[in-house]
Amino acid sequence: MTTKLSTVRRRPKNRKEQILDAARTLIVEVGYPNVSMAMIADRVGITAGALYRHFANKSVLLGAVIEQSFAEVAPAFGSTVTLDHALAESCEHAVAHRDVGVLWWREARNLPEERRDELQRRLYATNREYRDLIRAHRPALPDLQAEELAWGVQAILASPGTHTTRIGNPEYVELMTRAAVRLCAAELGPPTEPQDRAPSVLQPASKREALLGHAIVLFGENGYEGTGLDDIGAAAGVSGPNLYSYFESKSALLQVAVERGTSALFLLLHRVLRENSEPAGALADLAYGYVELALDKTILTSLLLTEQRTLSADGHARQREYVAEWTALLQAIRPHLDTASARILVHTALSVVHTLARLEHLQVNGSLAEDMTAMALAVLFSD
Repeated sequence: MTTKLSTVRRRPKNRKEQILDAARTLIVEVGYPNVSMAMIADRVGITAGALYRHFANKSVLLGAVIEQSFAEVAPAFGSTVTLDHALAESCEHAVAHRDVGVLWWREARNLPEERRDELQRRLYATNREYRDLIRAHRPALPDLQAEELAWGVQAILASPGTHTTRIGNPEYVELMTRAAVRLCAAELGPPTEPQDRAPSVLQPASKREALLGHAIVLFGENGYEGTGLDDIGAAAGVSGPNLYSYFESKSALLQVAVERGTSALFLLLHRVLRENSEPAGALADLAYGYVELALDKTILTSLLLTEQRTLSADGHARQREYVAEWTALLQAIRPHLDTASARILVHTALSVVHTLARLEHLQVNGSLAEDMTAMALAVLFSD
């Protein structure tokens, strides 16, 4: 008698991990708003119904993806852990999981408020762990500046997701670790009181310029996906058909905003090169000028940090050209650096600036611009 083989398909034990990996890849590639549960199911090779048995909805799945990223990169903090050990371990994890910055800084705003608050609490708790290690290493450092340095470390760990330059993992870990160690040793001046700035009540006479100015602020605060064209129009006092007589779409407005910021960066570059005769002085002035533009919200730091996919091809080309100028200056100062390593250090330093410029609570320190510049230069000159 012939025994009939069973055709019952067994569900893989790692199905949940397969779903998380597929969802994570798609979210990083095209952005959470552009990913559907059907796309994720198709990537895994299962039905949508099977996917919903594991995750009730896309928001729950995003929360699980970000939770996974925390588990991957957090070092083993403890009473016996030194700063150097924590930095080395963190950098190794960050290079192995290069998308964590995109998940934390770009996609977390798509979580429900409760989950988003939970993520923020975890980021701040991690910051306190690094801050305590830095204070143990530098006991005379004021708390506020220890916190700034800790955010700088977290910016370094998030930086691999902000660019596409690639070197071998061991070389990248060593490069990042040296940068993090040097940043934590950066010499910072004493904190000062911030200058009082009366809120501006004046607006450009041009409605187009008013729209552009409000767009830069709103894109920076809420991200591209989280900002509607009508939101920008309402802020500028322009609505209805009049809105579309200035910009035909949100995408068109974004590109003009990016071009405006890029033009400001190149104007800064030309001024710095004209006023300096040595690469080291030029790079220091360029870093400080960049920090000022970031803090003044002239450039879209949130977009430059995590939303490169929203840039046009021309926008990407202009950004690469600009980064190449920093890279050339750095190599002129440190000729032993190969181009890929120099470019990574530039992207890492810019990530520090972009991250700290977004943290409004740090601006209680009137010396924040100087501190951010010192941190960026510490990364660039890390040996």
